[in-house]
Amino acid sequence: MTMAVCHLVILAAMVAAEDTSNLVDLTHYHVTTDVQSRLLKTTIDMTFRRRDDNTTTTNTTAQLCGPVIHTMTLQLPRLARVQSLEMDLSNDCTLDSQVQGLEQAKDTFENMASEGKSAAILTAWDMSNYKLQIVIPPPPANSTAMEQEPTKVKLTYTELLVQKNHQVSFQLPVNPGMAVSDSLEVDFTVQDENAGILELNLKDAAEDTGNFRRKLSNHQLAFDVTLANPKRAIAHFQESNLTEDSSLPRLVRGFFRPAPLPEAGVLTIPLLEEETKEEVCLTHVFNPSDFLATAGSLPKNMVFVIDISGSMSGDRLENAKVAFASMVSLLQDNTDAFAVQTFSSLGTETLWGPAVANPSTKQEATSFVQSLHTTGSTNLHDAYLDGIKHAKSMASDIDSSSAAVPILVVLSDGEASEGITNRAAIAKNVREANTEGQVKIFSLAFGSSADVDLLTGIALQNGGKVLQIFEGFDDTVQQMEDFYQQELEQIVLSDIGISFFLSEDDGSVGVASANAATADASSLLPLSMLDATTSRFPVLADGSELVIRGKVSRSDLPTDSSFLQASISALSAVGNQDWLHQYDLPLPDLDNGSSSAINANPPLIVNDCEQAFAHARIEELLDYRNAARALGGDLTISTSSSTGTAASFEEQARKMAIDAQLVWPGLTALITVENPACQQVLQQAEQESEGKESQVCYSGESGSGGYDGDFSDDKASGGGAAGGQATGGPTFGGGAPPPGATGGQTTGGQASGRPATGGQATGG
Repeated sequence: MTMAVCHLVILAAMVAAEDTSNLVDLTHYHVTTDVQSRLLKTTIDMTFRRRDDNTTTTNTTAQLCGPVIHTMTLQLPRLARVQSLEMDLSNDCTLDSQVQGLEQAKDTFENMASEGKSAAILTAWDMSNYKLQIVIPPPPANSTAMEQEPTKVKLTYTELLVQKNHQVSFQLPVNPGMAVSDSLEVDFTVQDENAGILELNLKDAAEDTGNFRRKLSNHQLAFDVTLANPKRAIAHFQESNLTEDSSLPRLVRGFFRPAPLPEAGVLTIPLLEEETKEEVCLTHVFNPSDFLATAGSLPKNMVFVIDISGSMSGDRLENAKVAFASMVSLLQDNTDAFAVQTFSSLGTETLWGPAVANPSTKQEATSFVQSLHTTGSTNLHDAYLDGIKHAKSMASDIDSSSAAVPILVVLSDGEASEGITNRAAIAKNVREANTEGQVKIFSLAFGSSADVDLLTGIALQNGGKVLQIFEGFDDTVQQMEDFYQQELEQIVLSDIGISFFLSEDDGSVGVASANAATADASSLLPLSMLDATTSRFPVLADGSELVIRGKVSRSDLPTDSSFLQASISALSAVGNQDWLHQYDLPLPDLDNGSSSAINANPPLIVNDCEQAFAHARIEELLDYRNAARALGGDLTISTSSSTGTAASFEEQARKMAIDAQLVWPGLTALITVENPACQQVLQQAEQESEGKESQVCYSGESGSGGYDGDFSDDKASGGGAAGGQATGGPTFGGGAPPPGATGGQTTGGQASGRPATGGQATGG
């Protein structure tokens, strides 16, 4: 074939937007993860090579000579946020990326593809599945695909981790969803300079063979785990020649167990690392573990409100029964009290209890729930109001502890269809019935039919959380049990408020009496926060942490004569408690750039927290957006940064995602940007006849035609699809992910398509 023919064929391939994913091999896949200060950073290095299929008759000339259009679906942890995408075409040709609004990124990619330029775009199907599209240039003239330099793609994401049940859980994307012809490697490192690392676990409850090995779905996972020193742990996994039908899970779960924090907590501000920035971020992490170990946990007055309407029939009610049995078994005997309220067309169809928890009452309540059957419609309004009434009256009904925390746990799958059904009216009446958020309201929403927006609004206004239960992955019960254990099993503090101050003198540090913080108020000046996550928390569960992330003006930070303090107030098992902690602040010396410590109080650690703040704040803004969609202007939350409309919350979140360079489903996408130094090698037909060669930057301008179609219409790779293909992928970031995208597995009984940690909306 002459070079003139090849040149014209390339144009024809671009016109047809022909699927050429079957011409691409993934030869190397390397995952590198580093965790510091609860911020996980992962890079995925992938090497693609065109197949040398010139000897076959199944591929057209256009496929052999034209650019390769390859699409694949990557599954990442639910809370992962991609922030960079790099495409290396060799010969000093590297394309960096830029986060743009979703529609703008789609247009940019289509324009670049229409001009025949190498490009890549990453969009999010949902909170876990990502669609990666890359255009690989044709091979140089007089060369085969095997002689062409490989195309390397590097994807980087960050994830904000949290501690629950004394451990920090994470997931690793070990399987790309397509064959890896050469090597697959995973490297994990965790470092905690503040507290240290006690344990790194990637076996997930498997038998300990000394090498953290786990047998999973006929696939042997062998992570080599090493505690390098008291503050650092590492793990490594490697496999060769991963096949398309491999049972290697898409995501593997693990956890590490950090040592306890200093009793005063940890405060971080990256002053020295970002001296040119007027705005700097602040992170405060607090868990007074020594005090809490002595004080013990708070008693609970719990009302379980179970939806028995017709839509709960079948697996939903059966799963709720199993989960209830597990949750009620974890109540503290002779300390906690509980009741069970069922609802459908009426707010209370039947009521069991209240009673003090003990083996007998737990068994009686479990038998009561096991006998339930479905009937009627969904009266959410009366169910919430009746539940609040039952929770408030429980203390007097059974003479339970006055310090008990009243908690409502609602299990429902539908929208209000009986009684008052207006969502804003329901939320308003619930808020008014629950004066000052006395009853903490937690909701478990089954499936896509549940009114998650309304439940989120109720949770945000009443000091609770929402868990969206993802069905169809054989772990529905486990999701509910994990949620209860992490959030409610043992509550050690309630009604927590945290404030930051500047002090003009060296104030007292440590646990103070109930009046100590007030007595020193004359010497405290509030620290002005430009933006921040919530500083009020309904409850703190045992083994968790209180985390505030925010932005402050550098000019508002302490001078040589003042000190930064955190004031924390909460209700504990031994009564109201106040803490006043003071922190060292390394200040830059304007003369020589050095830093000096103000005093010898608990250290203020310096590190980068911009990404972590963006993660946490966007999550909050989108919770506000979801609640505002249901409640409109009736959304009332006691924070200055929680007022607005659904559109304004979404726009704030989008701007923050773009500023922080984070890919967020429905908000942003990641697109490579042009590099003028990059050239694609093509041979001009008229020069070939003279025996000449030249390198030109192919722009699609030679001849007629060009890109004429949507690259999102080519075949997307998903799950176990052969050769990195799946059928009929939808357009950019829209619709449901391809069936293959949910076809893998994660360890611990979690299938790969479901967000691993559920959808939680945080209250405050």
